[in-house]
Amino acid sequence: MQKRGQLGIIEFKYWMGGLIVGIIVALLFVALGTNGILPFKIPVVCG
Repeated sequence: MQKRGQLGIIEFKYWMGGLIVGIIVALLFVALGTNGILPFKIPVVCG
């Protein structure tokens, strides 16, 4: 019995986790930059 295709599922879990964490961190940086807490501003397309 061979376990094939399991690596793709594990990589997909890490990819989704990284994507979610990246979006949260990016939103945090944008919020802190627009409030003047950070010394630089990140332009937002919608805001």
